[in-house]
Amino acid sequence: MATPKTGKKTTQRKNLYLFLTIAFFLAIIAIFVFDGYMGVYGTVTVTTQEREEVIEPDHWLRDDYGYFTWTEEGQDIYFHYELDNRRFSTYSADVEVAVWFGEAKHSDLISQAVAIGGFDKEELTWTIDTDALRPADIPEANDYEFSVIITRDGVERRIIVHVSSLLPRY
Repeated sequence: MATPKTGKKTTQRKNLYLFLTIAFFLAIIAIFVFDGYMGVYGTVTVTTQEREEVIEPDHWLRDDYGYFTWTEEGQDIYFHYELDNRRFSTYSADVEVAVWFGEAKHSDLISQAVAIGGFDKEELTWTIDTDALRPADIPEANDYEFSVIITRDGVERRIIVHVSSLLPRY
């Protein structure tokens, strides 16, 4: 038969195990939340023809082929690239942005080193004039495509732009 002294000790031990179980469970949940938040995230905003498209960082996780957008010839395309450093340390990287036609590089738009402090942001912007970009070997009545490739830390992010010709097709 248990004495009152032994019964109290058993209850305290049960409470201790319950407390430890709840603490470990909350710690695991906190690790998942913290791990999902920490990192460096790049968000691209493409604006053309009064239409704004936001390419969230998680888009690149589910699509290996890039992001597709379109515009009409003669329209400028404005790009806004925001790097969000959600780490305690400074993030340093080289960011390169280039225009490609197929496998051939057409031009470099940005080649810049960035250093972003902990929990800070850096913004890069550039504009592409579709009139000046048309390849000489493509007739004016034909549509064409080019890629904007953003390279950071050796990882490429590809945005494929389809440019529609304004001339009628016969």
